[in-house]
Amino acid sequence: MTEQPTNANRVYQLSLARPILVPLVLLMIAVLLRVVDIFLLPLAEAWGEAFLHKALGFVMVLIYLWAAGQTLAAIGLHGRRLGPALFIGASTMILALVIAFGVQLGALRLAGEQAVLALAAIDPKTGLAGAGWGFALWLFVGNLVNSFMEEGLFRGVMLTHFRLRLSPWRANLLQGIIFGLWHLAWPIWRLVYGHADLAAVVSESAFILAGSTVSGLLYGYLYLKTDSLWTGWIAHTINNTTLNLLHIRTAGGLDAGTPLLYPVLAVACLGMLLWIKGWARWLRMPELTPWGTSSA
Repeated sequence: MTEQPTNANRVYQLSLARPILVPLVLLMIAVLLRVVDIFLLPLAEAWGEAFLHKALGFVMVLIYLWAAGQTLAAIGLHGRRLGPALFIGASTMILALVIAFGVQLGALRLAGEQAVLALAAIDPKTGLAGAGWGFALWLFVGNLVNSFMEEGLFRGVMLTHFRLRLSPWRANLLQGIIFGLWHLAWPIWRLVYGHADLAAVVSESAFILAGSTVSGLLYGYLYLKTDSLWTGWIAHTINNTTLNLLHIRTAGGLDAGTPLLYPVLAVACLGMLLWIKGWARWLRMPELTPWGTSSA
């Protein structure tokens, strides 16, 4: 049962009165932390992970919940139906990745390429690669923190708040678009630091915006259909970790000539909405309740 704070809790009352504004204010704080971390303290170039703003972003979500008199259960981080939730989230992402990698491998082999799967620890945002599995473990830890932060903010806070004013699909679309815009920091970083020219950045930004928005829609739909943030968290972690560690090797090198991988992954993610809906119904998962309402 979600805790119902007293009327004296001004933060909670404000969140009910301004359910669109409050998450956007939190987003602005998160964006400020992101700018400082990526542009002013470019630790990702040295560490392979922009870890600071992710950790602080999740701390911000925790502080907000405390100020509103709520617990982590209010944003879907509870133990109810945990096993089915993890199954739905993990199976959804694994199947989408299998389809994407399978299509790309098949296309390359049909074109005469000797394409094989290869394991290597690479941060695709900065291109930084590390030797040994210590770096792989570091990327995995970063993905865990990143999933808590982004799921906590974009789905746990935004989606639950937006549902007070918007229909499920409109609320999910809004947070998905915002999630896509959030990821434009990296192409802008490449432009600012001279790693790409304007034309390349514009093309990359369109690509990232579309892909990240689709990912956001998938993670949001998982939450909507299960009332558990663990579904999106496990799917998000599997996706990011797989793309960090699993690559396709051809004569041109790792991930050279793989233009189908990400577009097919995006289409597969959209197709997996039917998978999510079917399993959620079969397992009788509860649907997301808006912020401030009770969930048994």
